[in-house]
Amino acid sequence: MTMKRFAACRVVAPGAFVVLCAALPAAGQSNVKVVLTDVVDDRISDGMGSGGLVLTLNLAGEGLDGVKSARMRVKEAKDDSGKNLVNPKARPAEFSDRNSNAGNIQVALDSPPRSATSMRISGTADLFVPGRDPSSVVKVPGFLARVGKPADSKGLKAAKVELTVLSKESYVEARKKNRLDEKKIAEIRAEAKERGMKDEEIGPLIEMAKAFDEMGESDFPEHGLYLQISKASEEKIQELWLETPSGELIETGGYSARTDKDVVLKQIDVKKALPKDAVLVLSLFTEKAIVSVPFDIKEVRLP
Repeated sequence: MTMKRFAACRVVAPGAFVVLCAALPAAGQSNVKVVLTDVVDDRISDGMGSGGLVLTLNLAGEGLDGVKSARMRVKEAKDDSGKNLVNPKARPAEFSDRNSNAGNIQVALDSPPRSATSMRISGTADLFVPGRDPSSVVKVPGFLARVGKPADSKGLKAAKVELTVLSKESYVEARKKNRLDEKKIAEIRAEAKERGMKDEEIGPLIEMAKAFDEMGESDFPEHGLYLQISKASEEKIQELWLETPSGELIETGGYSARTDKDVVLKQIDVKKALPKDAVLVLSLFTEKAIVSVPFDIKEVRLP
């Protein structure tokens, strides 16, 4: 198992697509399209709170086996009344693994008025094609010899990825410092309000955060790999896995991750004790491995 990154009225709009006209010769892709597979409309009447519009997008075309992850960056989304549906406070788009959710990517937009019957969306689809850049895969042999110290790797340094293997004891201590406290709850509340959420929506959000905070506090695997990764570095990692020096995959189980402002703590269940010469392998979102192509989907029908 590899550790990968995983993003009402309802109407399906069949046949809506846009040709990207993007040939990716290094990986064999051609005639790649962004297709609209679903529209979920939660519009509600004026004065009754906030709704939303969610479009589900996917890729179609030849040679998509080489595309491991994708993200959709929306530049413009307007309904036929002229309203801008892009929330300026929305989080930046993240890459989604192509093996997750059948490759579907959801794009959340603001709610159009009840009078709107259609909309148009345009932006950029970023395709992660590791076959275009050999340096997107970095192997770190001997990483277990540097527990408590940053991983020593020219490839990671070149990509500006910071990663440290922790002992179980250090990981447990770091987890304690990472627990949800009143300050962090206040930050969650403030961010939710900034994004336009109402008090009746924020309450359940905080309760959910508390529930996640309690999960796994005493559930540590018999054999585990514990990592501390800077948040900026985590955003560059598409997936990671373990190998023997001969390249054989080392079996792992589930994993969990906790994110603070600047640090991600990751716990990986390993089926048996890791050999001292195990190799850590990372697939990185490098600039050369990403192909950016525009899309423009017109006349998206609204229910």
